[in-house]
Amino acid sequence: MTDATSGLLTPGTLDLFSQKTRDKILAASLVLFNQRGFGAVTTAGIAEQAGILEGTLWYHFRAKKDILSAHIVLLQTVFAKENTQADSGDPETIVNGIFRSYDVIWDFRYLLRDDFNTLLNPEDEVLVTVQGVNDFLDQWTEGRMLHAADHGLLSFGKDDSGAVAEIILVLGRYWMDFSHKKYPAAEGVALRHKGLSHIFTVLRPYLSTPAAELIEQRLRRG
Repeated sequence: MTDATSGLLTPGTLDLFSQKTRDKILAASLVLFNQRGFGAVTTAGIAEQAGILEGTLWYHFRAKKDILSAHIVLLQTVFAKENTQADSGDPETIVNGIFRSYDVIWDFRYLLRDDFNTLLNPEDEVLVTVQGVNDFLDQWTEGRMLHAADHGLLSFGKDDSGAVAEIILVLGRYWMDFSHKKYPAAEGVALRHKGLSHIFTVLRPYLSTPAAELIEQRLRRG
């Protein structure tokens, strides 16, 4: 996709979207929700970003929460695709999987960051779904670290893994908002890469030498 969303989503996520109108709406809304928050974005703003009439948006999605539901399905689909080798014990496969999963989480970060308890009605079914996504990704993050530890990439003390996982989750959820304020002239790609570097700074005391070398090589590739 080479429209207004290019450069604001990673290539793997952009590949999810065609030039069909529904996909344009999903891509444009994903960018806007990430930038401004779900509650602050209007359907008129989404339509403008997508280059369509607002009435056309209503044809595809009856409410903004229906776009949220569609984003959740996309996240679950692409996350499952990127974790098909999650059980691998190969160090390079583990590291590459973590990098790509970070890209996916980055591209759908509003789902983890926004407080949907204040944005949706308690009876909305999608509220339960988005809470489930957050719980899953919390558990996934710590699980990936323990998996890496099982295969010699990380070495944690007794109570370290949970605390480190929480720090990484905070970085994943809030780095983009903080970084845009601190580095207003920087491009999103650079900020995403810097966020990844910070995550591995947190992990560095626990990394084995081979794992640290693999990560440095991957970070240099961008």
